[in-house]
Parts: sequence; structure tokens; C-alpha cells
Amino acid sequence: MWHHLVPSLDESNVCITMSGTNGLLDIFLALVSPGDNVLLPEPYFPLYPPDVVICGGEPNLYPCTFENGFVPTLEDLESRVDENTVAILYNFPSNPTGGNVDESQRDELVAFAKEHDLWLISDEVYDRIVYDSPHVSFLGAGYDKVIMVQSFSKTFAMTGWRIGYLLSPDAEAMSQLTKMQYYVTACSNDAMQHAVLEALENAPDYPEEMCSEFKVRRDLICERLNAIPGVSCHVPTGAFYVFPRVEVPGMNSEEIAMALLEGGVLCSPGTAFGELGEGHLRFAYTIDRDGIEKGMDRVEAVLADLRGD
Repeated sequence: MWHHLVPSLDESNVCITMSGTNGLLDIFLALVSPGDNVLLPEPYFPLYPPDVVICGGEPNLYPCTFENGFVPTLEDLESRVDENTVAILYNFPSNPTGGNVDESQRDELVAFAKEHDLWLISDEVYDRIVYDSPHVSFLGAGYDKVIMVQSFSKTFAMTGWRIGYLLSPDAEAMSQLTKMQYYVTACSNDAMQHAVLEALENAPDYPEEMCSEFKVRRDLICERLNAIPGVSCHVPTGAFYVFPRVEVPGMNSEEIAMALLEGGVLCSPGTAFGELGEGHLRFAYTIDRDGIEKGMDRVEAVLADLRGD
């Protein structure tokens, strides 16, 4: 699956885990000592900061703003890195924003990690749900201190089956990660490993089919959201989330999300993903097209009522 980027990879470069989240904890346990800090994106997947804290480290948050397409600037990274920074985590395509990088942006972010001799943790669990252009991986980008996090929950819609993997071209890193995986959960269960093998061997085209449908849903929800007064939504190039800016005078994102819930639409307030998420909502377009249309009808009606239109 990854030989086209790093031809030398073999089974010693992979550790099967009980989900991507299990893999994340393995990484932080292996890399972080008390007093260390890890550069993490904000808005963020909610488990990133607590995992670092569990290991005695400090989350060192860098902004991924709406104005910059949810991609960090080198200036923001340089202003936060210090002598106690041991790693930086990138998440592209992103949960919650759907933000993504092109090759030029990727190369700048890799160069930053290399310049400061940081471990580069790349959460690429949505690598098979990418639109409009091929996935841009941080693996095989000229830096070997990379640890990739993967999850079959996203690749084959196996959410709840709890199986993923870690991958790195660095042999010593893999030795420590495999050791940590044994200490945390011993191993993933055999039944799920056989299920993944079945999917890999007999349903290799499924991720592409799934991605094609998600792209149609993405276009639909973005068109509907951007037609609503007070809403501005980037068209994401990966994952299955939109993270629109939603403005209702006198209300914060949590209050808006609760009002939408009362109106029959479930979404997450942006602050569920950090303080920089304020002013945003996260919608997942994992329901069918008819459901998206009905949901957006309700969103439009609720927001109009809140604004007094």
C-alpha cells in the first residue's frame, strides 16, 4: 500500500493496533517525557491534547485558521517551537475541518520538522477519502523521522471494529512502538485482522467507490450551506466533514448547535475541537443525499428563525 512512496518498507515497519486512537496513544507514550511538549493543530481531533497530558507532556497548540484554509503558517509554527518540543502532529485530511495540503505546503511543513529535528506524526486516516487530486502523504517526503497513523475505520467504513496501524521507515521507532503496543493492549483481536485482510484482498475498489459518493454529498452540502445567509463554508478536499463559519448575532457555536439539535439536526459546535473552533460548526456528510437535503432545509429554517428573518 505504501511501497510506491518508500520501496524499502516491510512487515517490520508496521504495527497493527486496536484503532488509530490506540496508535496515537502508543506514539505519545513512546516519544513524550514529562516536561516535553508536542505541537498540535487547533481545531483538533479531541484526543490529541489529552493523550499528550497523560504522558506528562504539554499540548503546544498551533492555529489552523479558516482564512488560511485550515493549514498552518510557518510563522505560527516558528513562534511556538522551543527546546522542549519533541514532535509535531499534522492531520491531513483533517478532522474536523476537512482541510488538506498540496505538495508544496507539505514540503514546507516537512522542512520545518526536519529543521528542528522533530518527530513528525502524520495522522492520515482519511487518505482514501480525498477529492479532486491524489492524496499527498508525509511518508516518503525526504524525512525518515515520520510516524504515520492509519485506521481501517475510515478506509473500509469499519468504525467500531477497532483496528488500525502505525507505520514508520525508522526501525528503532517501530521497535519502541511495537513494544508499547504490547504493553497497552497486547494485540488487536484476530477476527478483525482477518476481516481487514478479506477487505484488502476482495474489496480493493470499495474505498474509491465510497469516496466518489462522498464527493457528491460534499458538493451538495457545501452548495446548500453557502446559500444560507450568515454561513461561509470552504469546499473540503478530503475527509467527510465541513466546518463552516456560522454567524448568529449574540449566540456562540454551542448555543447554535443546541438550537439546531432542537430543530432536528445533529452537528458539533466548533469549540468541541478547541477554542479556535468558536464561530464554526462541524457537519458530517455521512448520511444519504436525501437526508442532507432535508437536514439543510432544517438548518436554513432554524438559522433564519434565530436571526429573526
